[in-house]
Amino acid sequence: MRTVFNEIFKQLLEEYNLPSNLSFSVELPSKVQNILAGKILISDLGVTLDSFNNLYQATQDWENKSIIEDSENHFHVDWDIEPADCKNAFMLGVQTLLLLAEKFQKENVSGIRFWYSFQTPELANDWARKYAPEDENDDHFISDRPSFFSRRIGEDVISKEQMESDFFAIMIIDI
Repeated sequence: MRTVFNEIFKQLLEEYNLPSNLSFSVELPSKVQNILAGKILISDLGVTLDSFNNLYQATQDWENKSIIEDSENHFHVDWDIEPADCKNAFMLGVQTLLLLAEKFQKENVSGIRFWYSFQTPELANDWARKYAPEDENDDHFISDRPSFFSRRIGEDVISKEQMESDFFAIMIIDI
């Protein structure tokens, strides 16, 4: 298992006083436990969990199997944090993705990329200031996105620019 993260992710680890080896624990809500308990399904369409099971054939020129997997296999854990709290949402997302990657690894499924994108309300406001000034004064919320897909040659889902983003914390795990 190879784990990398961008500078914003490192900054959040430091700000939240979390170890860079990600050895912290969180209580998993039942929704997350159900996702982690799901059976891994591998078909001609790709890899998913039985709780998702929505993979489909590409219908658009820009779609490929990895993009479809990424789109259909993503979920959100920040919705399970009440009241909304950046540190707890971030910790839950990180641990959920680590546990999901470990599950795949234990079941000898390889060639999978897991990735987590996280944005605080402050980072969302910074993004709006730069790219959508008309939205700068809007309310911004926590945003997260754990996801996974098969790594296929020529089907990159996460760009170098995304990894170097100043507005999202990103972690990638490859198995």
